[in-house]
Amino acid sequence: MSFDADEEILQDFLVEAGEILEQLSEQLVELESRPDDMDLLNAIFRGFHTVKGGAGFLQLNALVECCHIAENVFDILRKGERRVSSELMDVVLQALDTVNAMFDQVREQSEPTPATPELLAALARLAEPEGAEPAEPVQAPPAAVPPAEPAAPPEAPAQSASSDITDDEFEQLLDALQGDEAPASAVAEAPAAPAGDEISDAEFEALLDQLHGKGKFVPPAVSAEPAQVPAEAVEPAAAAAGDDISDDEFEALLDELHG
Repeated sequence: MSFDADEEILQDFLVEAGEILEQLSEQLVELESRPDDMDLLNAIFRGFHTVKGGAGFLQLNALVECCHIAENVFDILRKGERRVSSELMDVVLQALDTVNAMFDQVREQSEPTPATPELLAALARLAEPEGAEPAEPVQAPPAAVPPAEPAAPPEAPAQSASSDITDDEFEQLLDALQGDEAPASAVAEAPAAPAGDEISDAEFEALLDQLHGKGKFVPPAVSAEPAQVPAEAVEPAAAAAGDDISDDEFEALLDELHG
């Protein structure tokens, strides 16, 4: 503000506002004993309203702000939307002390010091109807704990051995079946049979040499008079006389040799 703007208005304000502030101090003391006196509530309301108006002409914004919120508190009281309480009286008396301090600064032609934010916030809260007061913040419910994840099933133990047998195990199996008569190396070195169903006599002789040694296989002696043999034995012998024998005949021969 500029104190030199209008000295007459300033002096009028200082006189009028000084009288009103003295009345407000007395009226607030009476209000503690007569909290429901409507005339008293209206008088206090008008007092803060008048001081606010004069401060507005002089652009004393800090004084205007404090008086305006205090005026609103008493407007709520006279409407019956809030009742006088000890807490309300403490805040209003503190507001009046602040207004008096700012008024003294204006009288000394100094810029008034604004009210504290805490005081303004307390006045603003009391200027609301009791039912409209902001409720205390509700604590949020504790966050739900997510269920523990099920433990992973234990890994299946690795198979101790493959379902297939190795070459060494196969040779040991042949040794157990054939004994010392035919070493596994001889069987491994035997030529593979042709893809067809029959083998030739030369291939059969070579196989016998591999099994018994070359020239060591002696066929059983044939008597002068042929013995009576079952028909089942004659058939494989007759088949052997031909050039070729079938796989079934070869298997039957191996069974006779090795049991």
